[in-house]
Amino acid sequence: YGDSFKWHRDVVQLQTRDAGEKLAVSFAVAKSANLSIYEWRLDQAIQRNAHIPEDLAKSGELHLNRREINVEVGRLYLLNNAINLETSMLDCPEEFWEDDRFQPEYERSTKYLDVAARINLLNTRLNVLKDMQQILMDAAHNAHASVLEWIIIWLIVVEILIEVMRGWRDFF
Repeated sequence: YGDSFKWHRDVVQLQTRDAGEKLAVSFAVAKSANLSIYEWRLDQAIQRNAHIPEDLAKSGELHLNRREINVEVGRLYLLNNAINLETSMLDCPEEFWEDDRFQPEYERSTKYLDVAARINLLNTRLNVLKDMQQILMDAAHNAHASVLEWIIIWLIVVEILIEVMRGWRDFF
C-alpha cells in the first residue's frame, strides 16, 4: 500500500485496503486475462486460414469445399459474438453503477493493461479474417453457380437432342 494508486512494471500499488479498490483492479486483470483467451483463439483462426491467400495467389484456386468454408465462417462469427456480444468486454462492470468510488482505478488499470487497444486490434484482425472469408464465400457461390449453369446447358442439349430424335423419327 502506498500514498497513491499506481501501476509500475506490472505491479500495482493500492492506496487503500478497501475491498472496492481490490475489486476494481481484479476486474481489470480478469478482463485482460479473458482478452488473452480471445487473442489466442483469434491466433488459432489466423493460423487455420493462413494458407488460403497463399494458395489463391499460387494456383488461383480454392482448395476448400463449400462446407469447409461455411464451418470456418461459423467459427469466426462465434468468436466475434463472444468478443462483442456475449461478454462484457466493452462495458464497465455493473458494480461501478452503484458505487463508482473506485471506477477511476478500474479505468487506469484497464488503460495500463491496454484493454481498449487490444480489443480494437482484435476486432480489426477479426474483420480482416471476415473479409477474407467473405471473398471465399463469394468464390464458392460463383463455383456453385457455374456448376448449375453447366447443368442447365446440358439439360438444354439433351432436350434439343430429344426433339431432333423425335423429328427424325417422325420424318421417317
